[in-house]
Amino acid sequence: MMKEAPYYTTQTRKRGGGMKIVGALMVILSCTGIGLYFSMMTKGRVVELKALKKEMYFLRGDIMYGSTPLPEAIELLSRRNTTSHLACFFFHVALQLKKLEGRPFSEIWDEGINKNLEDSYLKEQDKEPLRRLGENLGFLDKDTQVKSIDLYIEILEQELEEAIRTEKEKTRLYNTLGVLSGVFLTVVLI
Repeated sequence: MMKEAPYYTTQTRKRGGGMKIVGALMVILSCTGIGLYFSMMTKGRVVELKALKKEMYFLRGDIMYGSTPLPEAIELLSRRNTTSHLACFFFHVALQLKKLEGRPFSEIWDEGINKNLEDSYLKEQDKEPLRRLGENLGFLDKDTQVKSIDLYIEILEQELEEAIRTEKEKTRLYNTLGVLSGVFLTVVLI
């Protein structure tokens, strides 16, 4: 005697196929999204390095030509800055300097980096020279401060050139890897 297949089996198969397609699309879209995220991080780093370079030129000019004291020059940077992470960083440093608590400038500068640039696109290799700049700025005369900023700008330009040079390659690589890994995972899972 032959048993008939229950009714729900054919319905389940039809729904199961649709669920596989939805699942496959979700895997592909998720992996593509991850690739786009890393691509955006690469582009964001270039934007923030350019903004930081511009701000350092402003700081240099304020100190060198305007003879602006360092706390005021940093406060000016916090007002004219357009990049939110950098504006918060300079604002934090300016605010802490106004409190006159007797803390060393390098400590305030480093604290500003840790609190305000943690979520930025800047990598640790970008933050380390910025930390060293803070060690040299606070207690030196105007000429030495300008020379320290000039040295930092040179380091920043090298990092920026490298980031720009690899940006297009990495962006394409991350986007392609995102899509291809999604397709690969879909094939493996199906």
